[in-house]
Amino acid sequence: MYRFLLLTTLAALLASCMPGTTPAPSGPCNISTANPVDIYNRPSAASDVFGTFTPSDTAQATAKTADGFYGFEPGTAQAGNVGLFRLRWVLKTIDITLSPGCASLPTVVAPVAGICYAMMIEDTSIYSNPDTTSVLVTTMHKNDYAMITAHNPGWFTLDLNVASPSMDKLGYLEESKLGGFNGPCSF
Repeated sequence: MYRFLLLTTLAALLASCMPGTTPAPSGPCNISTANPVDIYNRPSAASDVFGTFTPSDTAQATAKTADGFYGFEPGTAQAGNVGLFRLRWVLKTIDITLSPGCASLPTVVAPVAGICYAMMIEDTSIYSNPDTTSVLVTTMHKNDYAMITAHNPGWFTLDLNVASPSMDKLGYLEESKLGGFNGPCSF
């Protein structure tokens, strides 16, 4: 009996000495700034500037990138934009202050600046050739996107390596199934 109590007490003491895990901060990710900073259309300083984030502004970010951009809904009408294309982006610099909830934001791979993308607004079949009887490469879902490399009557050629989800393939999208364009597109 004494041995049991001694072992139980020893185990409790050891457990209390072990470093605990601190839960990740939760709550919203609020962004503010001490000085004006650029707001970008895409998470890149090479992207078009959408506007200026001023000290009187605040925003609630919903995504972040591995290289320090935070995306938020700008509160401006954006007909046709879906998913990550609806977000506008600020780069975390010395001027930007983030609330503790930002640590729990999902890290996303966001669209690259200067590329024309096809946006999906529903489940969309992507084929191996410009023919609906060819092999199905993948089904893209609402809010997915892919780089458009060419357009031929009735079909867009997609580089699925520059897409969500990314895969090392080309695919073909029926023109009638295109959800919309985003980026510098000349089709």
